[in-house]
Amino acid sequence: MQTPREFSRSEVAAHNSATDLWIIYKNKVYDLTPYYRSHPGGEAMLRRAGKDATNVLRTVDAHAIPWSFIERKLAECYVGDLKK
Repeated sequence: MQTPREFSRSEVAAHNSATDLWIIYKNKVYDLTPYYRSHPGGEAMLRRAGKDATNVLRTVDAHAIPWSFIERKLAECYVGDLKK
């Protein structure tokens, strides 16, 4: 089993566009670039690009879909951990 890569906040912050969109959720780093175009709230996602989106993802009103779908999508997009 490979050790997860670690990224600093500044490294994640560099991935802040529609063609290179990373977020932080619960100290884990995700590359959501492939999912951005099909996400119903694409522009809202783009505003969180390169930032910590933990509070946004926890908002039930913003995500009226089963949490299991969100978790599965995040698992597919996981790239590493946030450096402590």
